[in-house]
Amino acid sequence: MTSLTEYYVSLQKIYQAKAEFDCLALEHHVKEILKRIGRDPDSISRAYIKTFCKNSRKLRVSRYRSFEEEFSSPFVPEIQRYFTDEDYSYATNFYILLRAVDRLAANYSRLPGIFDSEIDEDIPRLKTVAASVASEMGLNGASLSEDLITEMCRFGGAEIHPVAAFVGGVASQEVIKLVTKQFVPLPGTFIFNGIDLKSQVLML
Repeated sequence: MTSLTEYYVSLQKIYQAKAEFDCLALEHHVKEILKRIGRDPDSISRAYIKTFCKNSRKLRVSRYRSFEEEFSSPFVPEIQRYFTDEDYSYATNFYILLRAVDRLAANYSRLPGIFDSEIDEDIPRLKTVAASVASEMGLNGASLSEDLITEMCRFGGAEIHPVAAFVGGVASQEVIKLVTKQFVPLPGTFIFNGIDLKSQVLML
């Protein structure tokens, strides 16, 4: 297959003309919006609009729910789907148990299992609180993993260095994304399963 330089130049001019046409159309639209909201139509420069057009294919609008919304108005169908999905069930169990641990810590001023002598007492406590959290999330009568409940108490809030380093790395990566406004942040709640070395994002 061969091509001539003039063909390439002609094609390039076609693309440039289309890009210029699109930029002018967007500029007109932007000016109309600025007028409508009472702002100076020239407050957004043509150079800025041109840069936007050039990079628009790489842009994405990301919308998130606050923690308050996530806790007070859970997406019940989505949570139920996660809980019954074999691939996401473990992550959902972890999420529920982490919230239960926070609630238990608030009530008893300590993490469950932090004292070896109280692990046996903390397991049923955590199970009860976790069932309450699950019920609030629309998972009435859901059966949580007994092994995970026991493990949550057994590890007693320990912070294993490699796991802490990994989670800290993920957190710092997300901060950099937000600060620089480059690349797409994680779209939901990040759950890292240190037992299976598996990470998942729950859209809650």
